[in-house]
Amino acid sequence: MSIVTLYAKTFSTPLLIALVAWPFISAFLTLPILALLYHRDHRLRLASVIGSYLSVLYVAGLVTFTQYPMPDNPDRYCATHHLSPQLNPLAFIQDITTGGVSAVLQLLLNVVLFLPLGFLLMRFLRRGFAHTAIVGFILSLVIELTQLSGLLGLYPCSYRQFDVDDLLTNTLGAVAGYGIAKLCDRRWPYRPVDRLEVNHRPGIVHRGVTFAIDMIIVTLGYYPLGLVVILLFHMLAKPLPDGTFQLAGAIVHVESLDTIVTVLGMVSFLVFELWIPASHRGQTLGGMFTHMSMETRARRGWKRVLFYVIRTVIIGGWFLLTLLQKDAHSGLLVIAVAVFALVFKQMPWDYIPGDTETERERTNTVDGTPVPSIPQNQQDGRQGRETPAAGR
Repeated sequence: MSIVTLYAKTFSTPLLIALVAWPFISAFLTLPILALLYHRDHRLRLASVIGSYLSVLYVAGLVTFTQYPMPDNPDRYCATHHLSPQLNPLAFIQDITTGGVSAVLQLLLNVVLFLPLGFLLMRFLRRGFAHTAIVGFILSLVIELTQLSGLLGLYPCSYRQFDVDDLLTNTLGAVAGYGIAKLCDRRWPYRPVDRLEVNHRPGIVHRGVTFAIDMIIVTLGYYPLGLVVILLFHMLAKPLPDGTFQLAGAIVHVESLDTIVTVLGMVSFLVFELWIPASHRGQTLGGMFTHMSMETRARRGWKRVLFYVIRTVIIGGWFLLTLLQKDAHSGLLVIAVAVFALVFKQMPWDYIPGDTETERERTNTVDGTPVPSIPQNQQDGRQGRETPAAGR
């Protein structure tokens, strides 16, 4: 039996789980990375989206393939395998002498494995040499300790060897990645952004990331309060044989709790998605974090009121359908808005006309300092190759 076949038989099930779950977990974890990039750079290009996903994919893969797969049969494996830590930092010399090319390749693999980490820390997070080396060493140490402890005791024995040489080669890889990032900085210098700038021409990814943050905030605004209401109801109400409840002399049906939660949800939505942006020049809390305004044109009076009415009816209608668990209807509404955005490159409420050029004046959200609005042709030029405007 070949070593490849033996490995596949021993690690088959966990390996399959890791390969299937890896891309999906990475896609989910990319969201906070994109939010942080928008917070830092205000804009995001398609290359940054791909780079963010690949970065998270790398971190998830690093954890996955250093901890998984675990042997399928713990009792049999632990009874026949006893791995002791390798604490000699010069053991790699003997390994090269006895193992030849395969040992050299193993050492190089440990270096290459941490190259992306050093590159990411320097190029994207702008960390220094010492910080990169320390993070590389600590991450490698954490990985080795989890291997030594059987994934912190989740596995009954150590199924991979703790090797001090891995700490050295992994740290060397992170440092080498830092050096590569420094060379890239010379060829493609990092461009600082205007911290006071608010993006009034957000693309589809920017809108999507901001909307996801807003929906998390809306949910946090009503869900805990809804749980408290339900808990208090069951503590104070007296259940009746017909399935209803008696509360303060009134007969209450259990469906009333769903209504209360729905009302709380809509109130939370209106606060975070209508009142806050209307009073902060189109910026929701998520928009403040990602430096984005939903108001793509300057509007006053009835035009601004109509803008928010149309947006609230469409987005609020979707949110209400979601609260009522009308998944089919809410899904169709999402598809309709997404198709509209892809075809027309903007949202339905963006069609509300703005003020004339002579009347238009934009007030920056930072420090309340009034600045003239940027002409349309200059805004388009500043946005560059950002993804087409669409989103929420």
